[in-house]
Amino acid sequence: MLLAHREGLIKLREVVPNPSPAFWNVISPNPLPWLNCEGTLRLNHPDERRLISELIQVVDNIECPDVSGSVKWEKVALNLSQAFEKFWSNCRIWGEVKINSPELAQARLGLLMATQSVLRFVLEENLGVFAPLEL
Repeated sequence: MLLAHREGLIKLREVVPNPSPAFWNVISPNPLPWLNCEGTLRLNHPDERRLISELIQVVDNIECPDVSGSVKWEKVALNLSQAFEKFWSNCRIWGEVKINSPELAQARLGLLMATQSVLRFVLEENLGVFAPLEL
């Protein structure tokens, strides 16, 4: 996120993230370019879709917990982190993507921010462990 800010891909309100759940405050682009000019989701790579699906499932588990309390938060966190790892490995933000399709790079940064926020919540609130701001 800081590299994207330094390179002008996004503009952050604060360069140092604060400890709130939505710790990256993006000034521009606002809104993030999730949709293309036809109004469809810009994120179409299978690993982007898998990560989005995992995020939705995790948020559903957070907002509508199973009555029996059978959510295995360790498994939820592992599945989300594995989906993110595949996304990070296969969906470029820098280089050609940043130059030829900055909107795609910005949408991918948005997906990165969403993942970081949700994973942080699961780690800290559901598993009781510290979530580092960066690796």
